[in-house]
Order: sequence, then structure tokens, then C-alpha cells
Amino acid sequence: MYNYFRIIIPRIILQILRLAKDITEKHTADGLTSKLNSLNMTLFISVYNQANAQNDLADQLDRDKETAIMERNQALGIAKNQYSYTPNTVKYYVYSIRDFLLGYFKGREQLMGDYGYTVNMSNGNVKVAIPIKPYDLLRLANIIIEKHTADGASSILNDFDMTAFEALYTLAQTKDNLAEKLKRDKETAFLVRNQLIGIAKGQDYNTPNTLLNFIVSTRDVLLGFYKGSEQILGDWGFEVNTSAPPPDPTPDPYILSGTVTSTVGATPIGNAMLTFNTSMGPLMTNTNPLGEYSLETPITEDESANVTIMAMGYQPYAAPIMLTPEGSGVFNFELTPE
Repeated sequence: MYNYFRIIIPRIILQILRLAKDITEKHTADGLTSKLNSLNMTLFISVYNQANAQNDLADQLDRDKETAIMERNQALGIAKNQYSYTPNTVKYYVYSIRDFLLGYFKGREQLMGDYGYTVNMSNGNVKVAIPIKPYDLLRLANIIIEKHTADGASSILNDFDMTAFEALYTLAQTKDNLAEKLKRDKETAFLVRNQLIGIAKGQDYNTPNTLLNFIVSTRDVLLGFYKGSEQILGDWGFEVNTSAPPPDPTPDPYILSGTVTSTVGATPIGNAMLTFNTSMGPLMTNTNPLGEYSLETPITEDESANVTIMAMGYQPYAAPIMLTPEGSGVFNFELTPE
């Protein structure tokens, strides 16, 4: 016999969806004998199907976005194993035209500014750097093409295959625009999914007609049916913990901890600022040089929260998370370089 049990409500999105799937499949299999017929299972199943579809859509949009970025980078010439001398790339033309203009405007290198190049002169030395960020490289290529087009027959770039250059630029710009659109569509799909699950901003377990609300209602109904035999809830996909001791009346503080790393090479990101927006107000901390953080919180009950992360050189990060004071509170995050 045991004198304490806990029914685990997952906080990881895929685990929430899997539990909802198990519950709905068990209910459907039980048919008229289902213990859940007192609940609006038709709506439960509908909400699950919509949330799962939005999750799949977001994953597909993310894959499509990565494909578009890869194709953009290949056209630009900044993909893996591509260099400034890799032919048939935007970067190849930008470098070639730069070298040509350095010779053409020898002693008047500032005139290269008309083609979008940034000319740095110091102690008689001339340096014309080529941007490495996709946005900046696209912008430079566009200025070069517009200058060439405006000059028409008198363009000093007529010996270059400017038609091929413009085609590569157009392809790269189109793929860049597509990647941005797919990113926005993915974020919209994730937002809709989170709203259906019940973890969007302002939602919690009590928000009606959400997966978490249905899951908690299912748990409570089943606990009424199986009082004293709570392990049976495992048949519906619930994790039943019967080995933990009774709750401590004075529990230890809930500690949030984890790491913040780069999506490129898993490099630790130091001095990243994390803000956990909770019902108790915003809780803030920074990572150490190893990308680690640790934060004591006043949270005493399960709740959804939003975390935002800012770090120099990286895209801002924002995502919903579930805080469970009786859990580990370990959250690791990855930031994408700008």
C-alpha cells in the first residue's frame, strides 16, 4: 500500500499532445463503457486534432524555412564549402566587381561608394570590406545592380555577366523573403497550437476548452472512479507517481536553472538576459560565461509562464513554458545568431 500518489501533468508540449492522444484513443476504444462520457469528448478530440495539426504545420513550415535559407545561402555563396571564388554566386560577383573597381578607381576609391561599397582609408591604405550577413550582402548586390542598370550602355560593368548576377540576386532575395514569410507563418501556427493547448499568455489549467483543461478534468473524473486504485490511470496515458513522500509543508524554493547556447556549434552564450514572466511578476537573471543561469522563484503552484531572452549578436527569443514547483525546473534554450 502507498499513502501518497501524484498524477503527473506534463509540461513539455509533445508530451501534452501525446497524453491527449492516449486519452482520446482510450475513450474511443471503450465506446459506451468509457468513464469519460460525462465530459464533452467530441470537443476534446476536436481540440486535440486541431492542436496536433497546428504543431505538424509549424514543424513543416520550419523545415521549409530552413530549406529556403539553405537555397538563399547557396545562391549568395555563403553556404558551407563556398568561398569568394565559388563561381555562379552573388558573393563571387560582389568580390569580382570590387576588385575591378579598385583598379578602375585607383586613387579615387571613394567613388566605389556609388556602388554600395564601404571604403575605409587609413594611412594611405584602402580597405573595402564585404559584408557577411545575408541582409547586408543582398543590399550591396542590389545597389550594384541598380547602379549598373541606371548607367545603361555607359556602365563600366558591362564586361561582367550582369544578367547572371541579377538572376542570382533575384533568386537569393526571393528565398530570403520566403524564409521570412515561413518564419512568420510558423510562429502563427505555434501561437494557435499553444492557445489550443492552453499555454499561451494569460492561459492556465482553468482556461476552458483547452487541452490542459480537458486533461485535468479527465484526471479528476478518473480519480473519482478509481479512488484507492489510482495506478489504473496509467491506462489513459497518465504518469502515476506513487513512490514520492508526502509533500513537505515547507518545501525548498523552486529553482529555475539551465543553459543558453547558440544554435551554431552549441556555443555557450554569456551575459544573456532571461526574463520569466510569471503570475508573481517578472523574474530576471543573466547567464555566466559558461552560458549557465540559476534563479530562485516564489512559485508554489503549477502555472504557465513566458520566457524572453536577449543576447548581443543573437535574435530575441520568446516562448511559453510550464512551471511545476515539484519538478526539476531545468530549461535549456538555444538562440539563433543574427
